[in-house]
Amino acid sequence: MLYQKVKGTQDFTELDARKLRYLEKTVTGIIQNYGYSEIITPIFENTEVFVRGVGDESDIVSKEMYTFQDKGDRSITLRPEGTAAVVRSFLENKLYVNNPLTKLYYFGPMFRYERPQAGRFRQFYQFGIEAFGDSSPLLDADVIMSAYQIFKGLGIRDVKLKINSIGDFESRKRYAEVLEAYFSNQISGFCDDCQRRLTKNPLRILDCKADKDNPVLKNAPKIGSCLTEDAKAYFQAVLRVLDAFGIAYEVDESLVRGLDYYTDTVFEYVLAGESSLKELAICGGGKYSDLIKSFGGPDIPGIGYAFGVERLISILDDQKLIPEFKTSADIVIIGLDEESKIESLKLAAALRGQGYYAELDYQNLSMKPQFKLADNKKAAFIVIIGADERQNNRLTIKNTVAKTQETINKNEIFNYLKENIYENS
Repeated sequence: MLYQKVKGTQDFTELDARKLRYLEKTVTGIIQNYGYSEIITPIFENTEVFVRGVGDESDIVSKEMYTFQDKGDRSITLRPEGTAAVVRSFLENKLYVNNPLTKLYYFGPMFRYERPQAGRFRQFYQFGIEAFGDSSPLLDADVIMSAYQIFKGLGIRDVKLKINSIGDFESRKRYAEVLEAYFSNQISGFCDDCQRRLTKNPLRILDCKADKDNPVLKNAPKIGSCLTEDAKAYFQAVLRVLDAFGIAYEVDESLVRGLDYYTDTVFEYVLAGESSLKELAICGGGKYSDLIKSFGGPDIPGIGYAFGVERLISILDDQKLIPEFKTSADIVIIGLDEESKIESLKLAAALRGQGYYAELDYQNLSMKPQFKLADNKKAAFIVIIGADERQNNRLTIKNTVAKTQETINKNEIFNYLKENIYENS
């Protein structure tokens, strides 16, 4: 029987794995400079964590979660997004006790039962940040700018920031009433989900994937007319900070984001320019005022965002921004008899301990297959150990770049490499 990976999943092998780890190292290095610490939560949680955090009317909860009963008859869900799990951990571990502002980041796999397509998988990687403890336009702007710095650090071009305010709770309440009145006489032409959401959460209709091209939806009232004076002033303060730092943005009144916990500032980064990936959303986030409180915790506000990692890798490929990864060996060691093979392995261990990439053929004693290994690995140096070398405590070493060969004392190998390896690089 030929086993295959589950539909909607992918293997990261060789170059793809290197791309993933390069991206992880780059983005986490940048965000650590902003004072964020890593948090690693379980891949699965009690289902209620996501129902409470994401909202039972969301597509994620109602259609896309991988949920199952465990052997203790508990409802368990593979995490579909990062924020709810981070909030659960933040509260359970009381991270707020000694920290007026807690800044966390995560990088790991998420799971959603979606139709697989280009750049979208059922198991996918997400990088995200959460900042808990402050409600400030300055913090909002700093969070938004940290995402901008990640794009800059990766070298990604043609990125556009879209931003909007969905207001405070009073603004959202006003807007929900306006939307319910607007859609009430036209909702029959919408999907069953939207018809159900009309009275429960009409803002969800704006984020419907099935009806996104419906002209009634496109012409729906915008939230700007429902914002309270406080919400308007808060949003303008955020924009002033972005202006002060020269961060270009587009105020997009149709931007509402897809999760129930957002309030006030919401934003997305999309690709502009003429790329085939144009208008692809690659980062999204915003502020939330009562998410932690809804979990039974103290009244602590938060703000965060998340990146789709596979989408970022697609952009890096499209813009030819993936660096050249080193795949060649520093040294291949050739052993010409059984005793020399053991000496070869000892030398390889010593070299690896000093940070060199050393390889050897574990089986063959003849030179031809061992030289073939050196050729395949594009080795900078080839070390030969035979009976003569062992008896005289010597090594024969070939410099494949300089096309030279010499015999050195075994104890001089590290000095030799220090003097020669940089010339070959």
